[in-house]
Amino acid sequence: MIDFLTAQGALDPFYAGVLRASGVTILASVAAFCLGLCLGTVILFVRVKGARPLKALARLYVSVIRGTPLLIQLLIAYYVIPTVLQIELSPMEAGILALACNTAAYISEILRGALTTIPRGQGAAASALGMSQHLTWLYILLPQVFHRSLPPLTNEFTILLKASSLLSIISVAELSALARDANLQSNLPLQVFVAAAAVYFMILFIASSFSRFVERKIARVLPNAR
Repeated sequence: MIDFLTAQGALDPFYAGVLRASGVTILASVAAFCLGLCLGTVILFVRVKGARPLKALARLYVSVIRGTPLLIQLLIAYYVIPTVLQIELSPMEAGILALACNTAAYISEILRGALTTIPRGQGAAASALGMSQHLTWLYILLPQVFHRSLPPLTNEFTILLKASSLLSIISVAELSALARDANLQSNLPLQVFVAAAAVYFMILFIASSFSRFVERKIARVLPNAR
């Protein structure tokens, strides 16, 4: 099995660069997910409490992002936005921007679905106790929304991390780009892509395990938030 995966040293360049490429993949995915989570939360708040024009704009944003391919969004972020706004974006920055804007639309829908499962009486009770809307969202609603959203958010992160392989299109040296280059050098596609798939699996397995750990910890604080 070891000989199959190493191919008598032919795949040494792949294994030599796998840690760096995996780090790039994880960094891009985590950064995009964190930015997307923040933007998705803002979109949720706008759709629930914003003025009517802002609500319409938020719905349009979600519809456009969900209705267009991520590859097109990535190319727009890399080629179009820098030209239109007269700014410089590295391939990594453009990739993170595209991934964040894409995942924010899906995250906002995940959070909105979780919000609908929270009894409306909780907000009314907080208001009756004299809590402002800001404090009600911060201490009552959002903690429950995030807790109830953990499983679908984990699933969204796995989708995002796998989608990060598209960053190779704009020359980001992430895991799939390393696998592509190693295949071109060695002409051993089976070994190269099996090894790359195994690395992706390990990363996602660790992420899923961490999510379950966090969910158990939060369940101790919010035992009734189901």
